[in-house]
Amino acid sequence: MNRAIQFVGVVWLGAVVAVGADQTKPPKNPPPPKNSPAAKPAAQAPPNGAGGAAKGAAKMANPDNPVDRLLRMSPEQRERAIEKLPPQQQANIRKRLENFDNQPEAQKERRLEQLNKLWSLPPDKHELVAQQIKAFNALPEDRLREVRQAYVRLSRSTPEEREAILARPQFRSRFTPAELQILSVLPQYYPAPGARPGQ
Repeated sequence: MNRAIQFVGVVWLGAVVAVGADQTKPPKNPPPPKNSPAAKPAAQAPPNGAGGAAKGAAKMANPDNPVDRLLRMSPEQRERAIEKLPPQQQANIRKRLENFDNQPEAQKERRLEQLNKLWSLPPDKHELVAQQIKAFNALPEDRLREVRQAYVRLSRSTPEEREAILARPQFRSRFTPAELQILSVLPQYYPAPGARPGQ
């Protein structure tokens, strides 16, 4: 009987020791996580003008604006005309005339040559040019760029070359009827500044 009691006591004591050992043993470190794919860095947007669309195509200046009309006058006539305007408008026009005067001579000559060609037109052709410039400036930016490139090309063509280009189905398919009207009128009566046939 005593031996049985001793045996039970030994078993119970061993169990207590085992439990105490488990409680004092430091917890095992958790298993390392499975390798996960590295997060891809967020794509950065290209800086302005890099890898994107080119800057907006320039619109065409209205040749009937006050500054261009003043360029036709002598300095004395110009000054008298400016003095009749309100002070704020005087300052604005003087600034624009100063900007024109500060341009390189070759650039000023090209602009004046373009304007002289326009001013020599009869009134109906002058009005036609003004209408087509307005239509040109109303084009969306992507079409503005495309039409301007064709405008410069046609301005540098002889009348025979221009007529042949405008008649090509492949060329005509690239433009709307309104754009073709612009390209039929402006290179003929208001060619790009400095353009010479055959350039």
